[in-house]
Amino acid sequence: MKKQENATFESMLERIDEITSKLEDPDITIDEGIKLFEEGVKLSALCKAKLEEANGKITELKGELDNLKKSDFKADKD
Repeated sequence: MKKQENATFESMLERIDEITSKLEDPDITIDEGIKLFEEGVKLSALCKAKLEEANGKITELKGELDNLKKSDFKADKD
């Protein structure tokens, strides 16, 4: 699991796509299907966490940019 946590968002999405393709195979065994499904669920959770982290960073940076704009505006008025 540690390896997956350090994987890139894009590589995890690629793996989810591979898992989806394998799960669509009618010859897959039930045991293999369950293992793949479990891996896919874990990867989906990691992707969601990475997206939330990115969203938080973007929100923080936008706030910093807004503060810069406000302070620039005040400095221009003086």
